[in-house]
Amino acid sequence: MSETLAALERTAEALRRRGFEAAVFETAAQASEFLLADMPAGRTVAFGGCMTAKEMNLPQLLRSSGHDVLWHWEVAPAERPALLHEALNAPVYVCSANAMTMDGLMVSIDGNGNRVAAMCYGPNTVYVVIGRNKLVDGGYAQAVRRIKEVACPKNARRQGLDTPCAKAGGACRPLECAHSMCHITASFERAPGGKRTVVLLIDEDLGY
Repeated sequence: MSETLAALERTAEALRRRGFEAAVFETAAQASEFLLADMPAGRTVAFGGCMTAKEMNLPQLLRSSGHDVLWHWEVAPAERPALLHEALNAPVYVCSANAMTMDGLMVSIDGNGNRVAAMCYGPNTVYVVIGRNKLVDGGYAQAVRRIKEVACPKNARRQGLDTPCAKAGGACRPLECAHSMCHITASFERAPGGKRTVVLLIDEDLGY
């Protein structure tokens, strides 16, 4: 077993102790197969903003398997607010997290909070797909640092935002950030009650 795969297995064990369901996969294709087999047929599936899901081609795979898919990335900006509210009431939600500690703490930073809201409440089943690149060897502070230094700059550049972190060699400077994406920081110390949360840890670099 590779060192990275062993670290993911330890992380999965920590997640289970925190009340999550967790599984480890060597490839994104294996994780996709599991998700398709595990998900009840014909369910409506909503997505949070998620490069990992896009790289895994999950919306198309789910549609091909007979699921209805709700994803605000696929509609015009004017249609997004209504779709985001509809997604909160979907029975199944798929997203990622921005960082994962080896002791099972999941941390995400959101702009408008739709993703973390769905992870906390609403959909009965949430699948969180996480690549090995989001694993940090440390606690909450290291997780937030990874998000601010790695995920946020890439997301800002993808969206064409004029933020300090998006500039070449830039750093996070909140007081100078007029169009910040970092409105809400959520850490999941235990699985939210009243719902099923399944974390898929994948031994590939995926998303930001």
